[in-house]
Amino acid sequence: MSQARQFRGWIGALAPALLLVTGAALAAPTITGYGSAEFGMSPDEVRERLAADGVTDVTEEQTADGDLLIDGRLGGDPAVETDLRYVFPAGSEQLALVVAFHPEVDDHPAVKERLTAEYGQPWGEEMAEWWLEQLAEGMPATPLGFSAWGGDEQQRDRFVRLWTFEEYLTVEYLDNRRLSGRQ
Repeated sequence: MSQARQFRGWIGALAPALLLVTGAALAAPTITGYGSAEFGMSPDEVRERLAADGVTDVTEEQTADGDLLIDGRLGGDPAVETDLRYVFPAGSEQLALVVAFHPEVDDHPAVKERLTAEYGQPWGEEMAEWWLEQLAEGMPATPLGFSAWGGDEQQRDRFVRLWTFEEYLTVEYLDNRRLSGRQ
C-alpha cells in the first residue's frame, strides 16, 4: 500500500475522533463576566448595565489599596443571588471580578445546578481539592467546600468558583489576567 493511501486511511480513521474533539472545544464554557457586565468593561459601562440586570441599592467604595468596588443587590425570582460586588483592581479601569453572595447555604444544590447547566461539569474532585488547599489559607473564614469551572482554550485565565461556607455561599466570576494586572 502506498504511503499516500496509508495516510488517507489514517486520517479517515481519525476523522470521527477529530470531530469529537472539535465538538468538545466548541462546547467548552465561555466565561465572559456576570449578567450583562463583561470582563474588561469600564466602571461607567458596568454602571449602565446594572439597572438592566435588575441590580438595585448600588453603592461604591474605593479601598485603601485603590480597588474600586461597586456593590448592589439582586433580588426576586428566579435570581438566587442577593448581594453582588463588581471589582476593578487598582490602576485598572477594567472589570476583573464579580462576587455573588448567597445568604442561604441551602441554596447550594440550586446554585451548583445552574452553574453546571451554564458552564458544564465542574473540575474533577482532585483538582477542586488542590485549589481549596492552595486558596483556603488566605480566606477570612474556613471554606467547607469548593467547586470550579474553567474557561475554554482562549480563556484559560477565566474561572467561576463556588465557595461553601458555614453560613453562606459565594460565586466568583473572575478574569485572573485582569485581576493580576497581566492583561
